[in-house]
Amino acid sequence: MICDNVLIHITASSLSYKQRLITMMLIATLMLLACKPEPRPSDFRIGMARQTIITSFGEPDQRQSLVKSGSGIFGPIETFWSSVPEGATIEIWSYQVSDGMVELYFVNGSAEVQGTGFAPTGAVY
Repeated sequence: MICDNVLIHITASSLSYKQRLITMMLIATLMLLACKPEPRPSDFRIGMARQTIITSFGEPDQRQSLVKSGSGIFGPIETFWSSVPEGATIEIWSYQVSDGMVELYFVNGSAEVQGTGFAPTGAVY
């Protein structure tokens, strides 16, 4: 889960057993509600709206843009690259997942994901 480490200390003498139990249950519930599970590559799909992605997974870990010029490129985008028209601007949103990095591609300011790519941890392009 994507959460900061939390340290909670309740002294035994300050609360009764029932109060400690209720307090710990409340804290556990709040932590579950506050923590979002780490996304999986399969959670991201072509056609997803930008706002849906941000609401579900938060802001991207990285954003970058590039303009297509030339025929070749290496990396997770290489299978999507051939479908992008020459001169198009591609906005790339990257999300860290447990086993690598997912890239989402928006072409010419599109409101929805036009393509996705995945780079497993340790991949070298």
